[in-house]
Amino acid sequence: MMLAWSCRALDPTKRADSAIHAMAAVEASCATVGEEDTVDYEKLGKELEIASPLEIIDRALEMFDNEIAITFKFREDVALIEYAKLTGQPFRAFSLNTGRLIPETYRFFDTIEKHYRINIEYMFPDAGEVHALVRSKGLFSFSKDGHQECC
Repeated sequence: MMLAWSCRALDPTKRADSAIHAMAAVEASCATVGEEDTVDYEKLGKELEIASPLEIIDRALEMFDNEIAITFKFREDVALIEYAKLTGQPFRAFSLNTGRLIPETYRFFDTIEKHYRINIEYMFPDAGEVHALVRSKGLFSFSKDGHQECC
C-alpha cells in the first residue's frame, strides 16, 4: 500500500509520538501530494528495520529537512541530539517550557545548548490556561495527579 503524505512542521502546541521514541514531531495531513512527495512508509519501515539510530535520524533529516524537529524534555533525548549532530545535517530541537520546571532543568537546557552549539526552540503554554489551572488546583497539582495536567 502506497501512502502519500504532505509533511510540515508541527504546530508547537501539539506533539506527535512515533515508534522511534518521539524522534521527531511531524504533523502529516492526509492530502495526496505530487509524485515527488509520495513516500511508501511500509517500504521505508522495512528498509530501516535493522538500521542504527544514527542511520534512522540521518534518513529523517534527509527526507524532512527543516520540517522535522527533535523533542527535548528528558536527559534521554540528548541521545537524539547527539545523533542528529553526528549526521552533520542541520536540525531543530524544541522543548515545552511550562515555566514550572526546576532550576536544574533550565541549567541542563543551557548546558545542552552550549555543548552542541544549538538553540532549543522553547514553546510556552497559554498563560491564561496555566493561571486557571493553578487557581483551581493549586501550584503542585501536577505532582498529585501523575503529571497529567502540568500546563
